[in-house]
Amino acid sequence: MRDSVMWFLVTSTVLTALSMVYVRHQHRIAYSVFQLEEAQRDTLNDEWGKLLIEENLWAFPHRIEKDATQRLAMRAPQSVDIEYVGLPGEFTEVVNGSR
Repeated sequence: MRDSVMWFLVTSTVLTALSMVYVRHQHRIAYSVFQLEEAQRDTLNDEWGKLLIEENLWAFPHRIEKDATQRLAMRAPQSVDIEYVGLPGEFTEVVNGSR
């Protein structure tokens, strides 16, 4: 009886030690994957910040106006081209027009 209890204790101790080694190894693998994911997140956050800065640069009003005039040959309308239209019964006016 005493020998069987001793073998049980030795076997359970060895199995516990092997389980601890296995769990520790799995934890190290998971932690290294976690660190890689954190590094990728940081890289993506940096890229997102750069893209926001670039978007703000492209959306700058002077830049839009410059590109519209140079690349698209657009121009601001002359005062004779502007018409103010309202609902019937309201004040309506056509600038430099016949009303």
